[in-house]
Amino acid sequence: MSGIKIDLQSGWSRRTVIKAGIGGVSLLATPSLLRAEEIGGELYLETFGGEYSEALTAYVVKPFEERYGVKVRVGTFGGGAEQLAKVQAGNDRIDVTSLNGQYMYAAIKANSVLPLRLENIPNFANQSESFRKPTYEVGDGKNYSAGLVWGDTSIAYNTEMIKEEPTSWNDLLRPELKGRVSMYGEADTLVQTGAIMTGQDINDMKDLAAIEAKLMELRPQLLKFWNSGSEATQLFASGEIWIANFWRGRVNKLAEDGVPIKYVVPKEGSVGWVDCFAIPRTCKNQRAAEAFIYTALDAEVMKNFVTKGINYAPATTNVDLTPQEQEKLGATPAIFKTAAFPSSQYQAAHQAEWELIATRVKGS
Repeated sequence: MSGIKIDLQSGWSRRTVIKAGIGGVSLLATPSLLRAEEIGGELYLETFGGEYSEALTAYVVKPFEERYGVKVRVGTFGGGAEQLAKVQAGNDRIDVTSLNGQYMYAAIKANSVLPLRLENIPNFANQSESFRKPTYEVGDGKNYSAGLVWGDTSIAYNTEMIKEEPTSWNDLLRPELKGRVSMYGEADTLVQTGAIMTGQDINDMKDLAAIEAKLMELRPQLLKFWNSGSEATQLFASGEIWIANFWRGRVNKLAEDGVPIKYVVPKEGSVGWVDCFAIPRTCKNQRAAEAFIYTALDAEVMKNFVTKGINYAPATTNVDLTPQEQEKLGATPAIFKTAAFPSSQYQAAHQAEWELIATRVKGS
């Protein structure tokens, strides 16, 4: 049965699958596209570590290398803040970097990334509208990033240890869960989740005191804060934690590996995120970098990456997914609407006070 093509802004609108490329022709059928300039040499890619880099290497890097004969050197990092600081410092050659959308605004303002030359990435047009004109960039009419995958940070829980499915963020406060709860320790997500828990708009918080109070109430429940996807994966796999805010793709992989785990979106909603590719100013092979992003956005490459590798929703609207795949990946308009995507401008303006809140909560 053919899958349904999703347009996240207008819903289940079309069944026609439009392959990425020029004139409706798939990139896979026309590997000679984008060769007006010579594409060669080596490409230095930096991305998230663990299963993320493994999936990227298998389903994006390998097809790119085979198509263009460019050797990709893959480096990894633990978290987005770490990589943002490295990109801003500009001391190392990086041709393409993964960055979470929430860090793009700071990277652009620091003049650390190049505007994308979209004439060399024609399938950028298949980006969901939210990622073609994103709130996490500066709004100067240029595009500096290409969305790869998106998702939310909702609740994952151990189905053997927790029989009553959580439906609210406040379920993390159940007395029987004390010492078995974990939360992502990044200040932005922590405070934004506190805002959702207190019924506030993450892009217009009116009562920071209430947010801090809610997080302080939650603090005694926690075994620890987790700081990387690999760390949270291990905590769930070992049974040390039973419930945490986590990412759908990682939960899907744990379930495939036999861990009794399920992912649910609380009734209050969740914090949305998008992983992007950007080209730092330290890039030494911009033409290959553009061809790499072009390859990643190809419909067939993207489908393999999200369904066989990373288990997240594609940030493009041209990927042919079955209804079952859509549900698993969270790639439906209904789920998209439950995710509140942060405004990077708002976040940047309030970063310092959010960091202070997180520091006090963690230190309590």
